[in-house]
Amino acid sequence: MTVVGAEERGLAYDVFGPLWSVLDLAAVAGSSTLTTFVTAHRAELDGLLAVVQAIGDFSPETMRLFERQGGWGDGSGDVTAESLMLHSGCIEEYPPNVDDPLVLRRMLGMGADLQLARLMEGLVGVAVARGPGVERGTTLVVAAMRRAAALAVPRSVSDVFRMWRVAFLPGVLRPDSPTPETARTGVRAYAHALEGVLLDGPG
Repeated sequence: MTVVGAEERGLAYDVFGPLWSVLDLAAVAGSSTLTTFVTAHRAELDGLLAVVQAIGDFSPETMRLFERQGGWGDGSGDVTAESLMLHSGCIEEYPPNVDDPLVLRRMLGMGADLQLARLMEGLVGVAVARGPGVERGTTLVVAAMRRAAALAVPRSVSDVFRMWRVAFLPGVLRPDSPTPETARTGVRAYAHALEGVLLDGPG
């Protein structure tokens, strides 16, 4: 049996966590259970996971964590109001009136913004730590984000990039940040490369 290191697991969870949330949100947006949604979109999800594995050079054992802990394996996969509260950053008071279309739409919209930005943060972090270099890594991060955004409440990847750099980059790149200098340099390089692709390019 392959023994997966704690560092590899931790980096994987930085990606898997928001991706699980994206799937929850997408299932609710499609008026589906999580199990039904994942089954219907298995091919798209497998394509996304293949890109994630390439970004992080993750072992098959690490990738199996995504399936084992995803919440759809028991055949029910209902998404709770509590889960939606967490995914959406508590944009509504608890308990949310999810029967109100405006409340549900607000939670799904906020959730998509937050979780896709978190997913980009996780992917960039993995790419810096374990990726194939900035040029190839940037291509893979954009490909993964495009696939994830297509599953979620629709968002352009260029919009997600703008949210990510505003929400996450200052805390990493400021001179007083606890982030190691080598990691800061890597994140900055990815930020510049992603800007060139997503804002200067077709988006």
